[in-house]
Amino acid sequence: MIENASFLPPVYGRVLRQFVLLLLLSQVLRLLFFLVNRPFFDVSTMGEYLQIVCYSLRFDLSSLFTVNLLYVLITLFPAIAIGKKWIQHALQGLFIFTNSVAFIADTADIAYFPYVRKRMTADVFDLMGNKSDFLALLPNYLTRFWLVSVLILLLPLFLILLRRFIFKSYSPQAYSIKNTVLYLSCMALALIAVRGGLQLRPVTLSNSAVTNKSENIPLIINTPFSLIHSVESQQLSEYHFFSEAELSGYLNPIKNYRSTAPFRPYNVVVIILESFGKGFTGIGGRQSYAPFLDSLMQQGMTFTHAFANATRSADGIPAVLSGIPYFMNESFPFSAYATNQMDALPSLLKQKGYSISFFHGGANGTMNFDSYCKTAGFDQYVGRSEYNNDLDYGGTWGIWDEPFLQYFGRELNRQKQPFFSSVFTLSSHEPFAIPESYNNSTLAKLSGIQKGIAYTDRALQKFFQQVSHEPWFNNTLFVITADHNYLAFDDPQHYYNQGMGLFSIPVIFYKPNEPALKAANPRLMQQIDIMPSVLDYLHFEQPFFSFGKSVFDSLTPGFCCTAIDEQYFFLQPPWLMTTRSTAVTGLYHFEADSLLQQNRITGNDSLLSATTDRFHAYLQLLHSCIIHNRQSVQTYR
Repeated sequence: MIENASFLPPVYGRVLRQFVLLLLLSQVLRLLFFLVNRPFFDVSTMGEYLQIVCYSLRFDLSSLFTVNLLYVLITLFPAIAIGKKWIQHALQGLFIFTNSVAFIADTADIAYFPYVRKRMTADVFDLMGNKSDFLALLPNYLTRFWLVSVLILLLPLFLILLRRFIFKSYSPQAYSIKNTVLYLSCMALALIAVRGGLQLRPVTLSNSAVTNKSENIPLIINTPFSLIHSVESQQLSEYHFFSEAELSGYLNPIKNYRSTAPFRPYNVVVIILESFGKGFTGIGGRQSYAPFLDSLMQQGMTFTHAFANATRSADGIPAVLSGIPYFMNESFPFSAYATNQMDALPSLLKQKGYSISFFHGGANGTMNFDSYCKTAGFDQYVGRSEYNNDLDYGGTWGIWDEPFLQYFGRELNRQKQPFFSSVFTLSSHEPFAIPESYNNSTLAKLSGIQKGIAYTDRALQKFFQQVSHEPWFNNTLFVITADHNYLAFDDPQHYYNQGMGLFSIPVIFYKPNEPALKAANPRLMQQIDIMPSVLDYLHFEQPFFSFGKSVFDSLTPGFCCTAIDEQYFFLQPPWLMTTRSTAVTGLYHFEADSLLQQNRITGNDSLLSATTDRFHAYLQLLHSCIIHNRQSVQTYR
């Protein structure tokens, strides 16, 4: 055995056995992660899974040696003093604690993954630290995912048992030249493992793109690795694909929709519906659970090819209201750039004398929305505290949608016209509970997201019934959309479970008695296009900054860029290009191949080159403007 080899001190054999068992535990958790979330991956054979296991070893070794570097550094140090009993107990305590934390994160991700479709990243700490309702939600998740909760409790116990029954004795090693050389050699190997190899740069999350099936990348890495490296990468990198002069030829973020017609001071109400993916509505080609929203689509302008820019609420709200797309793992309200000066719908309409307000029934501070609202130019933020009636509290996210939307309607009556106001609903979110008053209704017979969608749709209907009689109603532009899609279809190959389908949402512009806004519009629309489109419709005559474009601008070609983790989908009809960070991975004729089955990427294709250039120009402009705080007309020039 290694431990009895004369050339190797016994402690090395013990540490080696510990790491072998940690590697095995990593693979057991990876297998559980795969089995529980099987519909989200494309692994059809045992050979494919074993290939993923082989790829994963590099990332497992990197994370394990990073977590245990201090433990290894001290434990193998060639000095008799290290063998003292109290020091050994302290070292084993360190081993148990650090590995428990790492493997608990790995285990918790089994339940967390379906909501974000990526391994947990550093932004989860912001969600925990900034969401005052985190502790209220925790019991629900611990009971719902009870198996994960049990595993989390068993992991530290397992590591303690390893310490008590396997690693009982320790023979201290004396200082010698041989032991010192051996120690330094092992430390060098440990650092190589941390770096992920001998390559020029240490391994990062982008190195996990070693398979042409990007949906399998979360299987290759592990959660501790993702957390560690996302913490390290919270600052954006600046790109230099083009000179400033060349860049302006691709994209101009300064918009100026001059019109001979005067400004139209319509009220603007933006309703953002939690998780209202296109697939749950009448335009989704499946069974609809939103009959009222469907009827509203018939009365307004419905954009049938509309997409969210990301997959999280904390990304969706800034995208809709400020035109800020996905740009890093950390959501904008939690990022170092959250205080950037920006042109946003609230701040721009305030220049026209609008009253400005934001409503969300969640706990004040949820997802840093209160801080974001100040930066975006909102004068009034209304949350659960201002609602001030917890009899309507749903027990998880906040106030039920029905009473909160009724309250929102009453508050709009008090706004000085013209006003801009936005409301973000919350009941169509896990755990999809509905008020007890609906227990005997048809809604109660539904399950999961379908029940949540149906309840919020009914709440939306009652809101419109309430406000339709108000004097300000006919002078109001309503924009109804979703913060993001929700993954709820069993077939992993279904359109709404992959590619652009992950981001498909409805977008409706509705103004009562407005024939010009009564049509199905097939033009490409993304969340960051909402702000310039609203301003264009109002005949806003001042220049402003926007990454998106107006859908009413028929002269400028449109595009859509969505992302999850570091995987981008860049749609420039009819072609869709996919990338991993800046590296192109695919080119598809999206109109004929929405399931992305036929990759037409080639090494010297002129179409691919042109699409790549525009994507790189967009990415360079996005990063440069955010890094250097150039997100307004005043700061960009």
